[in-house]
Amino acid sequence: MKTVLASPRFLARLWREDRRTLLHELMLLFIGSGFILPNEPVWSDVFYIGIIPLFIYAVCKKDFDVRLKSCPAPLLAAGGIMLSFCISAMVNVTAPSQIGASAFWMWNILCTSIFVFLLTDAFTQQTNYRERLIRLMIGAGMINILIALILRLGFQPLPWEGDILRMQGWGLTRHPILGAVIMGTILLMALSKALSLHQWRYWAATLAALVFILLTGSRGPLMGILLAVPVLAGMKYPKTILTALPVLAAITVIGLRMDVGVFHLVQEQIGRGDSHRFMLWSLAWRDICQMPVFGHGPASKFNTPGEPFPHNLLLSTWLYAGAVGVVALMVYLGTVCKSLFSSFAKSARPLSIAILLHTLVSSMTDFAQVVKGPAPMWYMFWLATIFAAQISPRPKIR
Repeated sequence: MKTVLASPRFLARLWREDRRTLLHELMLLFIGSGFILPNEPVWSDVFYIGIIPLFIYAVCKKDFDVRLKSCPAPLLAAGGIMLSFCISAMVNVTAPSQIGASAFWMWNILCTSIFVFLLTDAFTQQTNYRERLIRLMIGAGMINILIALILRLGFQPLPWEGDILRMQGWGLTRHPILGAVIMGTILLMALSKALSLHQWRYWAATLAALVFILLTGSRGPLMGILLAVPVLAGMKYPKTILTALPVLAAITVIGLRMDVGVFHLVQEQIGRGDSHRFMLWSLAWRDICQMPVFGHGPASKFNTPGEPFPHNLLLSTWLYAGAVGVVALMVYLGTVCKSLFSSFAKSARPLSIAILLHTLVSSMTDFAQVVKGPAPMWYMFWLATIFAAQISPRPKIR
């Protein structure tokens, strides 16, 4: 098996011989760098400067021999989501002053499309890409946690929540909620490795990711993890999970009653009060009813200060791309599930199901436009769902 990241010498050889594979390798570098580099503008520039020009060059050189019949169904369905947002962005240009905002979101859609295409293409071309991505995410995630906890000391009081301390991450995880969603995927990857290999480093990575999520005080992602972990463990060890669940429940109850250390922070964060989600969903539905078919466009925002989006994947998609976007989203998620359960790699299925479950639960309380990028949504939604689809190279017909 190849190492997680290719050597500079190997990358130079790929530049001469195989630019398609070179882009796949650069995608791994780009995904890993999101946990280490500052999110804006450094990490985004890695994509703008390192990925897009090479992708355009490879397309012009016809390095991608991709036909619609050979494209994985999730990729085609993802194209439907991009198209629905494009239509909404164009339909909502009613004045010259709106052209700039529409062009900005068309650029976002283009960047997201390139990311989704290259990641999916990598899975269809390399049998070991999935394993390398898992190892990369776990390793880069641990570096991110070290930077956030030790080097950055990223705890900041939030005045509007009674000065409760919440963990602020680093790079792509610098936002408590978004960082918790991303770290949830890493937790599940590390736990899957720990259950399979029984190596202490993966148990340590699982614990570190859990501590990160707890310290962010993000209740939606935490709920996603609490549901996904038993599913993952139960599918791997159906008999032992019946014994483990009561033990974990007892530890949780005892821990939450202890008013010391990390448990004190967790108690404060869980009980900090209403996050106004029902109010936001009500506002979103009011606006959706005004333009239900094509939506208000991805540039639309609430008039509520500090709350510019609905914090819900379904309502956000409906608000920004209309019913057309919702249908495209449902088709995409349907093809992801079909691809997942049609895959012959049954041993990888528990992790895929757990990650998909965590993503969907988290998306009900925190997601906005799925086409914004480069942005955390690439990790929170697109990487998670494409990974869950278990897309693999097609067997060659002799």
